Parts: sequence; structure tokens; C-alpha cells
Amino acid sequence: MHQTQDDFTANGYTVSPVSLTMAELDLMRHVCETLLAEPAEDGGEGKHTIGLGQRRRFLAHRHEEFPELEECLLRGTPARIAAGLLGGSAYLFNEQFVVKGARKGASFAWHQDGAYVGFDHKPYVTIWIALDNATVANGCVFILPRDLRTDGYLDPHEWQDETNELNGYFGDELGNAVECPAGSVVAFSSLTLHCSGENTTDAPRRAFIAQYSPEVIIDPTTGAPKRYAKPVG
Repeated sequence: MHQTQDDFTANGYTVSPVSLTMAELDLMRHVCETLLAEPAEDGGEGKHTIGLGQRRRFLAHRHEEFPELEECLLRGTPARIAAGLLGGSAYLFNEQFVVKGARKGASFAWHQDGAYVGFDHKPYVTIWIALDNATVANGCVFILPRDLRTDGYLDPHEWQDETNELNGYFGDELGNAVECPAGSVVAFSSLTLHCSGENTTDAPRRAFIAQYSPEVIIDPTTGAPKRYAKPVG
């Protein structure tokens, strides 16, 4: 884990040498398919401002309805990886499935996850999990390496009405394409710029995202946790 932490700090991300267990992968796929079978208005499109219908669906904040998934997020492989990278306390902050439709799956612009929080907070870690083999063709993650020791800040972001998302990078660098088999875990900082391409294949591209913070993220306007504040372990 020490080398993984070094990579994470120096590059802003790491591909974990630890993958999901087959049971964890099967569980996440089952939950994802269960949610996809719901009417769209109940399955994420109407709940998330950055969805694009069947082209890009977000199935968010549903883990409490699936006790085995909640157990995995608090004590399974994603939780252990996040706690190791954060070097101490870790709290489940957010979770969602992201599904790109076949042959029409929308790309996602360059952004830092922390830009979507809306107020100052300590950086957190995103655990991005491939539920299908992730390739350039089906919209894998691209990452711009970032040394968190020297570039520990959020960049300016602009809202893009035409694609319904924030954009935090308008440069020419392509970044590193993270192609990986199903069950793989890509961990990156909420300060790390990343994007994903279109899904041009004949099958949906499914991924699951769990985000963990080093402390409870409190919304200053409400005095309450922004989303979740569940300790791992």
C-alpha cells in the first residue's frame, strides 16, 4: 500500500493492485441492473442534474436499500482502499452508478470532483470501479496526472449548458487513458482532473463510484453533512 500511496500523492491517482472480489463485483452489477430496470424518473435521471437521459445515467444515493452493498462500501474492498489512501479516518461521502448507453453513451468533460461540492472542504478520494471492461471505445476514464504536494487546489470551472456539466480544463493534453478489466479500482483525488469519452460500443458501459472523505463534509448553509457521513471499518 505504501507504493500505492506514493503514486496517489505524486500523480493524483493510482490503479489499485487490489480488485473487487467476484462476490463484490456480482453484487454491484446486480444492484446496477436492478436500478436500471426502474422507470427513468425513479432510477436517477430526475435526481441528478448532470444526467443526459439514456446517454448518461446516474443512479445515485441508493446503497441503503441494499444492505449487502452498504456493508461492502463501509467494510469491503472500496472502504479499505480509501482508508489506506487517506491514511486514517475515512467516511463514505457519496456513491452512484454511472451508465453510458450503448452506441450513444455521452462523454464527460474534464473536471475535478471537488468542484461539484460547492464550498470549501478537505480533498477526498474517489474510488472508481469498472463493472465492465473499461476501454477507450466504451468511455474509460482519462486522467491528467497531478502532484498533490504542489497542486493541491481546485481549478476554475465553467458550466456547459449544452452538455449539462462543469468543465475545468480547456487545454490540449489528452491525459492518461485508464483501460482496465471489470472489477478494477481506480482511485483519484477530488483535486485530480479527469474525464471520460463516449461509449461507441454495442453494450452499455457500467461503473460505480464511491467517494470517501477524511472528515465529515458539512454544508455551511445547513450545518448538516453534505451527503453521507458514515465511518468505514
